[in-house]
Amino acid sequence: MSDLPGGGSLPLKVAILGGGPAGLAAAYWLTAPEQQNRFEATLYTQGWRLGGKCASGRNPGRNNRIEEHGLHMLMGCYQNAFATLRSCYAEWKRPETCPFQHWQNAFWPQRQVTLMEEDGPGGDWSPWNFPNLPRFPGEPGDDLFAPRPPLNDPDTVRVDEVGQLVLKMSDWLESFIHIFDRIHPLRDAIEALRAAILSGDAVSVPIHAARLKAANAAVRDTIRSPVVELALRLASAEPDVRRLLILANLGIAVGLGYLVDLLGRGDEAYDRLNQLDFREWLSLHGACDEALASAPIRALYDLTFAFKDGNAGSINNGSIAAGVSLRFIIEVTFGYRDAPLWKMATGMGDTVFTPFYQVLEARRPGTVQFFYRLADLRPGPDGRIAEIELLRQAETVDGRPYDPFLPIPLLGLDCWPNQPNWNQLKNGDKLKADHVNFEAGYCNVSVGSRILELGQDFDVVILAVPPAAIAHTTQSWVQGSAAWQNALLNVKSVATQSLQVWMQPTVKELGWSLGPTVMTAFAEDYDSWGDMSHVLWSESWSGPNTPHSVGYFCGVMAIPPGTPRDPAVMKQVATENADAWMQADLATLWPATRANLMCDRHLVANFDGSDLYVQTPSGTNVESRFSPAKPAGYSNLLVVGDWTRTRFSGGCFESAIESGMLASRALGGIPANIKTR
Repeated sequence: MSDLPGGGSLPLKVAILGGGPAGLAAAYWLTAPEQQNRFEATLYTQGWRLGGKCASGRNPGRNNRIEEHGLHMLMGCYQNAFATLRSCYAEWKRPETCPFQHWQNAFWPQRQVTLMEEDGPGGDWSPWNFPNLPRFPGEPGDDLFAPRPPLNDPDTVRVDEVGQLVLKMSDWLESFIHIFDRIHPLRDAIEALRAAILSGDAVSVPIHAARLKAANAAVRDTIRSPVVELALRLASAEPDVRRLLILANLGIAVGLGYLVDLLGRGDEAYDRLNQLDFREWLSLHGACDEALASAPIRALYDLTFAFKDGNAGSINNGSIAAGVSLRFIIEVTFGYRDAPLWKMATGMGDTVFTPFYQVLEARRPGTVQFFYRLADLRPGPDGRIAEIELLRQAETVDGRPYDPFLPIPLLGLDCWPNQPNWNQLKNGDKLKADHVNFEAGYCNVSVGSRILELGQDFDVVILAVPPAAIAHTTQSWVQGSAAWQNALLNVKSVATQSLQVWMQPTVKELGWSLGPTVMTAFAEDYDSWGDMSHVLWSESWSGPNTPHSVGYFCGVMAIPPGTPRDPAVMKQVATENADAWMQADLATLWPATRANLMCDRHLVANFDGSDLYVQTPSGTNVESRFSPAKPAGYSNLLVVGDWTRTRFSGGCFESAIESGMLASRALGGIPANIKTR
C-alpha cells in the first residue's frame, strides 16, 4: 500500500486492540515474514487469554476439563480461516510431544449432520439425518493457496461463485429426479436453470423463470396432496419423499431467485436482497409454508442465533438478511472442501489460539500484551486517532511478562487455563478471592492507565473490539463521527447460553443410535448439540466416575425483562434453563439418560458485551457496516471483527478471520489472496 495511514516511516507501528480471532488474524498477517518487518504490531487484550467469544480454558480442579463458550466448529467453506490456520501450523514450532504435528491432527472432518423436526407443537421429534455427506475435492483453504478453476466451461459466459454453486445444486437435484418422474416440470426446471445460467442471455431469463415457477407449483401441490405424495412414495419405495419434495421446493426457489434477482447484476444485487429476510425472499420465489417451516430452514436460523431478543419460540421471530444468507447457505451445502464440518480435536484454545500466540511471540516477543482494556480512543484535530487510553488490569509480581499457559505434560501441549495464573499477579490471592473476571465488561479492576500516543506508540489503530463491548468505553471517537453512530445504531446482538454434559455411558449406550453427529433445529433452550466425546482423550479423568461421552449444547438466551445484568443472576437464569431443558428434552436424544449417570456439567450465560453474538438481520444492518479494508471514520483507524462487512457479514469465525486479513492487505498488501465473494 503506497499511502499508509499515518504517513510515518517504516516500520509502521500498529496498535491492535482486542485478542479475538479478528485481531489475531490482523496481527498474524501484518507480522508475516513476507511483510519484511515493515510493521511493528502490538496486540493489547483484556484478561489472561486469547480468543474472545471463541476462547476456551482448562479447569485444573475438574480433571483439566475443557470449558468453552459454546459449540464451536469450523465449516468446510471457511476458506480464509483454514488458509490462515494452515499457514500458522506450517510456521508453528511445537515440541515433538505435541499431538498436532500437522493441521489435520488438530481438525477432524465431520460428515454426519442431523436436523430435528417436531410433528406439531408438543408432538414427537424425528430426525432428518444425513449420515454420510459427500466428500468434495480438495481441502479447506485450497482456494487461497491454489485458486481453483471455475466450475462452468471457460468458453461460456462468466458465472459468479454463487451461480456456479447453484449449478452444482442443480446436479444434486437431478440425482434424485427418478423419484419425481411423475412431476414432469421438475426435470424441465433443472434444464431451465442450467440453460439460463450458462447462456447469460437476459432476454431468455423470463422464459426460463416461467418454467421454474411451473415446476415449483407442481412440487408445492404435491407436498400438500397426501394422495399424490403417497403414490410417489409407493412408486419409488422411498420413505422420505415428502422431505425430498421440500428440499426440491427450496432448491427451485433458490434457483429461481438467483435468476430473477442476481444473475448478471453484480454485488449490488446481493446488497439489495439484504433488505429482505431470507424466508421472505424464498417465499417470493415459490417456497411454500411447509418448506419455510421445515428443519433445514429452522437449522439456518438456529445456527445463526437469528431471533430477536433471543425469543426462539417461533421462527417468525427470526430475521437474517437474504443476500448474505444465500451466499452462506449455498457455500455451506455445495461449496465446502472435503467435509462440510470440522471438529477441533481438543478445545478451541488448544488448537487455534495456542499456535497463534506462539507464532506471534516467536516472531517478536511482546507482540501480545495481556491485561489491557480499552478505555477510549481520542481523535486529534487532523482527523486521526491521536491517543489510545488503556486500563492496566493487573501486573505481574516480578515485572516479567505474564506466562499465560497451563502446561499439561500428558497432553504435550501448552493450554489456556479457565482462570488467570493468580500466583503470577500482584495481589493474586485477593483477586482470586474476590472472583475478579478480567474478561467481563463490568470489571473495573485496574492498577492504573496507560496512554498510547500517535507517532510515538502507534501510527495506525486496528480496533478488534465487538460493538457491545464498545459501550463500556468513553466512546470519544464515536461522538464525533456520524458513520460510527450509524454503524452502532444498526448493530444487533443477542445473548446465548451453552451447556456441556459429561456422561458415564457412551452416547450409543445413552440411546442415540444414529452415530457421532452434529445436530440442530431441536427444542429450545438448547437447540444445537455436538457429540464431542472425541475430546475426552485430552482431559484427565480417572476413577469410577470417568465419562465416556460429552455433549456440547447451545442456543439463544432470552433474558426476562427487568432482569439485572448481574453475573450471579445470569448464571442462575442459565442454570434454571438447563435444569428445565434437561428434564423435559434431553431424553428425546438420550433415552437412557439418568441423573446418576452424569459425571459433570458446565454451563455459561453469554450475556456480557464481548460474549454477545452479533446478528445479521434484514434491513440496513449490512450496508451500515464498516469495511475492514477502509478507514473507519478516521484516516488511521481500521475496524475488524465479525460485525464488519465481509463475505458472509455474519457472526462466525470465517468473517472474523477474513476481516483481519482484509485489514492487513489494506495496509501491506498481504495476504494477496482473500476469498471475499
